[in-house]
Amino acid sequence: MEWTKIYSIGKRIPSFHVKKADEKLKFILFPYTSKEIISTCLAVLITSMVLAFVFSFITKFFLYAFFFLGIIAAIALYIYPTSIHYTKQIIDYKEEMLRAIMKISTYISMNSSLEYAMINTKDELRGTLKLQFEDIFEKLRIKEKTTLGDALEDYIGVWNENNPEFVKALKLLQTASMSPPKERNNIIEEVLETIILAYHESGKRFAEKLASQAKTLIAVGVLLPIISLMILPLLSIFMPHIVQPPVIAFVYNVFFPSILLVMALHFASSRIQVNTIRIEDAPEYKQVPLWLYGAGAVIIGLFAIPTVMHLRTINLSILETAAREYALQSVFICWLIALGIILAIYLYAYYHTKMYKKLWQDVYDTEQDFPHLLQIFSTYLNLNRSLESILPDVVDDYETHGFKDHPVVGIFRKLFQKLRTTKQSIKNLTRRVLPKICPSKKVSNNISQIVSFTDISQASAGRAAKMMRKQTLSIFQLDDYIKSLLAETVSLINITVTMLAPLLSAAAVIMSLAIVMSLRFITQQLEIIQNSLGVTQGTALSLVDITKIIPPTVIEVIVSIYLIQMMLVLSIFASNIKIGNDKYQTIKSMKSNLMGFAIYTVILFVGFILFRNFVFQGVLA
Repeated sequence: MEWTKIYSIGKRIPSFHVKKADEKLKFILFPYTSKEIISTCLAVLITSMVLAFVFSFITKFFLYAFFFLGIIAAIALYIYPTSIHYTKQIIDYKEEMLRAIMKISTYISMNSSLEYAMINTKDELRGTLKLQFEDIFEKLRIKEKTTLGDALEDYIGVWNENNPEFVKALKLLQTASMSPPKERNNIIEEVLETIILAYHESGKRFAEKLASQAKTLIAVGVLLPIISLMILPLLSIFMPHIVQPPVIAFVYNVFFPSILLVMALHFASSRIQVNTIRIEDAPEYKQVPLWLYGAGAVIIGLFAIPTVMHLRTINLSILETAAREYALQSVFICWLIALGIILAIYLYAYYHTKMYKKLWQDVYDTEQDFPHLLQIFSTYLNLNRSLESILPDVVDDYETHGFKDHPVVGIFRKLFQKLRTTKQSIKNLTRRVLPKICPSKKVSNNISQIVSFTDISQASAGRAAKMMRKQTLSIFQLDDYIKSLLAETVSLINITVTMLAPLLSAAAVIMSLAIVMSLRFITQQLEIIQNSLGVTQGTALSLVDITKIIPPTVIEVIVSIYLIQMMLVLSIFASNIKIGNDKYQTIKSMKSNLMGFAIYTVILFVGFILFRNFVFQGVLA
């Protein structure tokens, strides 16, 4: 990503490095070291501190605003490469390893060498494994390594740590490439069966381990913070110099969310991903327009104005101001900032899902129907039909069975039209035109590979198509198996996001309001008793100093923001373990889980009104 160039700032600033982070960054071939990342974070933090000091002369709001924004930005800049980007690359890495073995085995079955197979495979990979393959052949090109075996040695240890089955499969495929045809085919079959079985076992172990990890995540990220927030008003009485709004905001809106995010990404990094829909690789994919981010920022800013103005005027030492803190109007005003954040997120999620819905469906339909397409190719090629004659038959086959609107029909109709109107060969069309009209990069690469095998013979291309079909079906079955194992854990996370977290968050706010209302009521009663007894001036009856209590509206703002942070992190976590790195589905899951905020809102206002009108006024007052 272009914005990661910001880390180049760290090259000019002296700092320290973190060994574990460097190991992660080196593994995924991230262009910057931990030292440069930390230096960049420090530069951002120092800049924010300077701005906070300069603008603090205007109002203390800017002091806290720049201070927190600086800390959040610094933490985000460190977490992105070491956790978010790393987790994404690791999840993709294991999927690419499986696909690489299948690609290489297809080339080996056509009597290719391992080196030739890997060279052709690397162009169809992505992420870390692609970079590693490119590095291997770059070393061979510049004569740093003389043989493929020597070049592979640099990565054998790394691959063994992450996926030993990948190394075993590579070595067996190398043996297969030097074996007679019959023995070669047997070895390839064994390799594919073994690696699929290994992924089955890894998926099962991951699901079992994740079940306990998810409970830990909920306990640490949801139960502990929210329950502790319920008693904050009382703690602020006994520790007024420690339990202050800036400290609480840092702990619950910076520290806890960061811990929750790191834990969630760490747990998700072991996810066995084998069949992810990637709309980013589609030729029609376009980035979300920048104005959408600006619109979100404007919405948040507008809704935050009333809340900020209210928070700046809090003074519990004044009777009218203190009573205002547990009024319905104040609860509503302080709820607005969270509403603004939710509306901004919903706007982005709604626009994103609407923009990419058709594209995602086209990619999905194309990839799901690929085994059927491969069956058609395999059948016709084994009948010694030319590829040129197969294209219209594919279109006719789909239209005959009532699938005239299927993406595959459009792809092959355009391809056949290009074949008739241009002088290009079918091989050139599949290599140059097909990637521009096919929504799935996986499908276009595989079709291009089948076409290239016709240079050997039609029968060879037919065997390759049949082999690819078997591999694709194995991946589909493996993906369904892993998803079924993770279904229970995903349901637990979704219930937590939509029900448990909103319920506890609303309870925490109502509890803080109840505590302040009750203590204020008791203080007033003691004042009445004092006046009725004619206690001399200078002597006062009091239970606590309510001016030291942290205002309930402050807790409401902190809880509301933390709830949104929990919902986002847990939605990403649930999507990662259920689907993998599918950005469209992640945003879609996030959008549906925003319903949790509506539940929080209903419980908050209904619960507050019920407490004030029935419990407080009916019992205490």
